[in-house]
Amino acid sequence: MTTVPIALPEDTGRKTRVLVSTNGSAGSGKTTFASAVGYAAAARGKKVCFLPMDKQRDLSRLCGYDDPDGNEDLPTLYDVLDGICSLSEAVVPALNSKTKEVIPNLYLVLESRKLEHLEYKLAGETARELWLFRLLPELRGRFDIVIVDCPGDVKLATIGALIAGDEIIGCTKSQEKEARGLTELEDKITEIHRSYGHTGMRDSLDWVVIGEGVSNASQGKVYLDIEGQLREAYGSIVAKETVSDDVKVPEAYTAAQPVTLYSPKARASVAYTKIGRQMKLYR
Repeated sequence: MTTVPIALPEDTGRKTRVLVSTNGSAGSGKTTFASAVGYAAAARGKKVCFLPMDKQRDLSRLCGYDDPDGNEDLPTLYDVLDGICSLSEAVVPALNSKTKEVIPNLYLVLESRKLEHLEYKLAGETARELWLFRLLPELRGRFDIVIVDCPGDVKLATIGALIAGDEIIGCTKSQEKEARGLTELEDKITEIHRSYGHTGMRDSLDWVVIGEGVSNASQGKVYLDIEGQLREAYGSIVAKETVSDDVKVPEAYTAAQPVTLYSPKARASVAYTKIGRQMKLYR
């Protein structure tokens, strides 16, 4: 395999914010949040790099790479773990899947279906939970924002991200399964922090983002009640904007684009853009 040469942003020593998008449950809106807010930040001039870690490769697809494993010249995160290339050498430019043009300021490290074997791959490593903590310095200073998109579990990939990240974003929906996943994630953060707090790991969630919400009881009282419980439980760390259920989100996925690129004026896009602004990722 040969790595794809690109012009990485120069290491200016800029402050890099590493956001971890996660939940203990699959289908909680992690990738939708990461892609939407990441694109919004890049469109506003911020240097952004996605670091997705799911064998499903959804974020890679939203950034113009439908099957990274199908092209041996494309480096992936698994190739980094294999020692074939460094993390910085695995960074590629995000592409508009419709026009095939490079999206300015937006980069990513591609996923691989082989990431399902990550735990076995790192089984013999000393302090294997620190695998991402050891790699991330290659990206710090080059990007304003790195968004780590975790798989829908709290296994080794996610544990590594929780230890290495600067801010933990719990993505959820106004539904019981995803809300429970958030609680399980909190318990896991507390457990991991006991062993790795000395690295600077966060000891709690920094933000909670609620997706697929409803605006009134006639649309689903149960969903509205769950959102109320989430806001009561997490207080000020819950993003002010609830991302309402919006047909443009699945349409954007079908079109293989972040929703903020596919339909910037859609309700979901406006909400995600405001959430990124509340997080002070951009003005």
